[in-house]
Amino acid sequence: MQIINFNYELHSQKVWKLWNEVVSERDFYKQFTFEGYDHFLFKNPHFKSEGAFVALDGEEVIGFAVGMVRNEDFENPDAPGYFNTIIVKKEYQRQGIGSKLLKEVEEYFVKCNRKAVRCVFYSPVNWPWYIPNTDHHDHPGNPAIPFNSPEYFLLMANGYHVQGQQDAFHLDLAKYEMPEAVKAKLAENEKRGYKIELYDPNIHYGIEEFCEKIGPTGFARSIRYNLSKEKPNPFLVVSENGKVVGWTGAMYTEPSGRAHFDGIIVDPDVRGGGLGKILFCSLGDYSKKNGSSFMTFFTGLDNPARYIYMYAGHKIIQSFAVMRKELK
Repeated sequence: MQIINFNYELHSQKVWKLWNEVVSERDFYKQFTFEGYDHFLFKNPHFKSEGAFVALDGEEVIGFAVGMVRNEDFENPDAPGYFNTIIVKKEYQRQGIGSKLLKEVEEYFVKCNRKAVRCVFYSPVNWPWYIPNTDHHDHPGNPAIPFNSPEYFLLMANGYHVQGQQDAFHLDLAKYEMPEAVKAKLAENEKRGYKIELYDPNIHYGIEEFCEKIGPTGFARSIRYNLSKEKPNPFLVVSENGKVVGWTGAMYTEPSGRAHFDGIIVDPDVRGGGLGKILFCSLGDYSKKNGSSFMTFFTGLDNPARYIYMYAGHKIIQSFAVMRKELK
């Protein structure tokens, strides 16, 4: 057995086949066509062969691992490297091959002057996965390392520690009904002048002021990106006599049946009265009525919005460990 740098011409097809073989046994991460895998990993703008390694038995690829440094981070010595992928053929597992591959990736990070490795959703690659105990309901990316998974135990054994936790939520929309208490709250808020409705630029105003108020967040970027499209996706707003004071994000159904979810946010000056809860429940109702079959998303352990999600019927179906290792 030897470990060498990945070579696209020699190894790309073999690594793809190994991926599908390994993940099919576990049925957690999704399988790919070669074109899909190639685009997702090898053609990722941050992927570099210097940070990817294959374990070989003769000419057979029996293991693969890759780590990445974001291109914009190379000039920032405090930015970490990101470890996101390791697979070993079943009959070669528990022979130390995974640890040796991991060590090669870490040495690559040291050569790139990284001081630490992280396993977290900031990584350039986050693998799509299936929701356990469903008919392959999916989520487009893993936010970190699944607790008690083979890769979790491998990292723990090699000096990584848990920094935080991300929980993945799931809701089968076929079973979703708007809670009666939310309907009552919706009626109460309408009497206060607050409505939940589809955004219409001919009726609503103040969307840019709303973006400015919530600050330079991912939410503001999502709003502006959607509105910059020739045909923006629909989204719900909380309106106060036509003024936008809340937002759900672009709403559409992904090919798998998943309801796209960017997030929700309400102007801090109008919070109270359950507007966030009503807005989120309305998003589920809209998604169900417009053809989505399920919702998935993840959030941190300390995000109080998780209680809104659970109120609406979402269940935590997988927890992920945000992991880190300091490099010498």
